[in-house]
Amino acid sequence: MAAEALSPDRAATIRKLLLADLGVSGLLVLIAVLLAVGDDPAGGVTTVVVAAVIGGLGWAALRSVDRGSPAARRIVVATAIVLILVSVLLVGIFVGLLTVILGVGLLAVLMAPERES
Repeated sequence: MAAEALSPDRAATIRKLLLADLGVSGLLVLIAVLLAVGDDPAGGVTTVVVAAVIGGLGWAALRSVDRGSPAARRIVVATAIVLILVSVLLVGIFVGLLTVILGVGLLAVLMAPERES
């Protein structure tokens, strides 16, 4: 089965969600610094690792969507699943809720049927 390309409308929506993913990743780095400087250095390390993982995947997915790569759909699915899974690690802070919403949103946009014009 050949990978089908994303439609321009769907790619634009996914791009916005991936930019939000990168924003959450940046927010997590700030939270990690606060945790590391504060009283929870282990939480800071965990948070910065999660930020690096979701930031790296988000960046790779964004590049593949922008380039119109045939693998874009698979990379976006992987990014969404990782966002949902890492939300468990972030359940103690509000950002954990944002990551699961982003992950589910990416999957919903990616898997929804195309609208007919």
